[in-house]
Amino acid sequence: MLDRDERDRLTARLHHAVSGFVDGPRRAVEEADGIFEEAARHLEDALTHRRRVLREPWQGARHAPGTPGTDSGAPSGGPGSASAAETEELRLALRQYKEATERLLRL
Repeated sequence: MLDRDERDRLTARLHHAVSGFVDGPRRAVEEADGIFEEAARHLEDALTHRRRVLREPWQGARHAPGTPGTDSGAPSGGPGSASAAETEELRLALRQYKEATERLLRL
């Protein structure tokens, strides 16, 4: 989820903190805590961005009134029915969600 440069930078900082443990245990742990917090913040930002990107194709089309193949609020064949184009967009969105979630679970 993090780009390579950011991951390398945080890894180098963590290595520095770990190697400084003998000379200053508390300082090393405080540094590691700060690195963890920064990594978590970067990860949260990346996940928020990814979620926005994943939602855009299928939510944007659904909420655009008058757009062919979108939910206009009127029944068009029963609950959950969708045009072929919309179904394909939803299939792609589901695949992207599956891949992103599997990557997240491997962290």
